[in-house]
Amino acid sequence: MKKILVSILFLAMLLPIASAQLPDVSNPGWDIGWEDEEDEVMMDLDGTLQFETKLKFWIDNTRPLPSDYDIEVEMTYPSECDEGSFSIDSESKVSVGANTNETFEIKISGNGYGDSGEPCPTSEVFSLELVITDLIVAGQAGDGSKTIDQSLRFTPVYSLEIEFAATDNWNMADDIKSGTSEFVEVKIRNKGNSIDSIRNPSVSFRGCPQMDSKVLEGESKLNTNEEVNGEWWAEIELIVSSSHPEKKCDLVFSVVSEGDGKTYSETLKFNVEAIDIKEENEELEETESSDSSGLESESSSLPAISSLMCIITVLLSAFFRREWR
Repeated sequence: MKKILVSILFLAMLLPIASAQLPDVSNPGWDIGWEDEEDEVMMDLDGTLQFETKLKFWIDNTRPLPSDYDIEVEMTYPSECDEGSFSIDSESKVSVGANTNETFEIKISGNGYGDSGEPCPTSEVFSLELVITDLIVAGQAGDGSKTIDQSLRFTPVYSLEIEFAATDNWNMADDIKSGTSEFVEVKIRNKGNSIDSIRNPSVSFRGCPQMDSKVLEGESKLNTNEEVNGEWWAEIELIVSSSHPEKKCDLVFSVVSEGDGKTYSETLKFNVEAIDIKEENEELEETESSDSSGLESESSSLPAISSLMCIITVLLSAFFRREWR
């Protein structure tokens, strides 16, 4: 008798647990959701700004019969990003078996360029909306539609573009003479899709070890954070020693991106024209000689004027002497 009472008590304890694990057949229905619940999904751009992102969602059909569902995907694009650069692939209609949870996929691919041809900024947020509509079940109309959404952004991509520019002092085409200096401007543009800054600006020369340089701090902007398409710049003085031989030279400017840690560089080719010291001295002597000749001519003209005055004086004296008599 005691064993029977213990068994009944044990079964009574297990009954609530067993009933909780059974499906709720009194209220059959369906539900949807994302497989990975994230505030934002990052669309991973490669080195050529191409990407492919997959979003997975599930449909849970708790009905005792299979059900059909219609799928619609809508994307809202930021103003600076190009809708035409996106491709969205997904099934338009699916069937889910009775008491089944099935997973489906949305594939988004394309490139990360904007309308202007520049990279779409990583700060811009895309919004994807997934609408699933319950269709006819066992000859009866479905019970409407359900919606879930997801925010997406591009991963940061960093890139710098370096360009040399002429100044009022030098057009970058003329040779630089030994013993002189010229100035050139260098511009660094942020060609990535995220805010960036730069460090370690460096100037070096190839083929011309006697060259020297100086970055003019008052004419430079190198220590700022720049948005997409922002620009840094610097003015560089190229200093040529007086003994520099005639040579073809390379100016190499390099800088490091804080975003990806990579070094970016650009090269400017120019020629040094050697000035012959002997020729320079001869030109100086010729100039001095010309100046001396001018002085001698001026001096030699003075006696000629004095002689003329003497002759005139003698003639006048003779004339007045004769009149006096």
